Amino acid sequence: MRYEYLISLVLLLLIAVCLKFKYKISVFNSTKEIVTFYSVIFVIGTIWDNFAVWRGHWYYPGKGIMGIFVGLIPIEDYIFAIVTSYTVLVLYKTIQKVYQ
Repeated sequence: MRYEYLISLVLLLLIAVCLKFKYKISVFNSTKEIVTFYSVIFVIGTIWDNFAVWRGHWYYPGKGIMGIFVGLIPIEDYIFAIVTSYTVLVLYKTIQKVYQ
């Protein structure tokens, strides 16, 4: 299936958004925090992933991805960096709220 990776990311994001609204969680306090957080994630993730693919540490087979590459990695991997980091923050804030 060509869109497996993207579909899994959408489902993960949906879970995070549901948790955010259910527990009324505020993940960021300002736009500056959002921009700083995602800039760091994006830059580090992009450099690392492109380097790892270039060195042959891993690769992206044609199945399961759309086939749109930016550099050496598929567009889904950029989305992965954003979605997973957001999900981790939401899970952390949810656990913090539930167990306080």
